[in-house]
Amino acid sequence: MTEICKKAQSQLKYKPGERELFSYRKFAVERLRSDYDEIIKVANCIVDEVKEYETLLLFIDKIKVLDSEEPLKTQMNIGKNIFCEAVIDKWDRVIVKLFDDVYAELTLRRAEDFITKKIELLNERAAFYEREAHSIRARMHLILSSVKQLESL
Repeated sequence: MTEICKKAQSQLKYKPGERELFSYRKFAVERLRSDYDEIIKVANCIVDEVKEYETLLLFIDKIKVLDSEEPLKTQMNIGKNIFCEAVIDKWDRVIVKLFDDVYAELTLRRAEDFITKKIELLNERAAFYEREAHSIRARMHLILSSVKQLESL
């Protein structure tokens, strides 16, 4: 069978307008779904970062009430919830991630101020991505419900 015959047969399978409905459905399912998944991944990464900053803020609040002359014995998360024993000799300062791979050694007071502001900014960013995800989800629903209504005609 020649290419022209195959193409003609494939076109006969669709009623008038079905091809357009199929392309709308495909767009909603494939393209918008992938956009939605990407937005959700970004939002989840931001939420995870907020949790890390909140953990550090909680740690700072707890060590502020202790005597800074004695070494501090603690357990430290070295990744993937694997902990090891640690002794901190000098703990009037902490190292804080500012952004990407940039870190700074800050006093407890300064770190507390920075972390509080950083958490606010990250929460705003996470809320933005969640709104975008809801918007994409609404577009998907609108397109799919419109296609369904057109098919029933």
